[in-house]
Amino acid sequence: MEQESLNKTWFIDIDGTIVKTRNNEQLDEAINSMGDESYLIEEPIEKSVNFIQSIPFGDTIVLTTARDSRHEDHTLKMLKHFRIRYDRILFDLRSGARVLINDIKPVGMAGNSEPLDMAFAVNVKRNEGIPADCI
Repeated sequence: MEQESLNKTWFIDIDGTIVKTRNNEQLDEAINSMGDESYLIEEPIEKSVNFIQSIPFGDTIVLTTARDSRHEDHTLKMLKHFRIRYDRILFDLRSGARVLINDIKPVGMAGNSEPLDMAFAVNVKRNEGIPADCI
C-alpha cells in the first residue's frame, strides 16, 4: 500500500488561505453593520475553493482559524454560502505558526513496504490560494 491510497486528514487555515484575510475586529464591524448577512463581505479564493472540492470524500477536512468563537455563526454561514466542505473547525487558535507532529508508519502497518512519512506542511502566499499541485 502506498501513501496515496490512505485516507488523509487535511488541516486548512481559513483566513488568507480559503478566503481573503479578515481579522476579528473587521468581522465584528461587519456583524455590527450587516447583522445576519455579514458573511456576504467575505471573499473566497477560488483556487482554494477548487482545491478543497478536489479532496476525496473519504478524506477528513479540519479547518483552523484564529477567528474568535464569537464569529462561529458568521463563519459557518460563509462556508455554507460558498459551499466549502469541512468536517470540523477549530476556532480560537493563536495566529502564530501551526505545527503538526505525527509518527512515521512502520513497514507493514498499512501493507507498505517502506516506512511512510505521515506529516506534511505546505505554506501558501496569503490571499493567493492553494495551488492544485501542493501535495
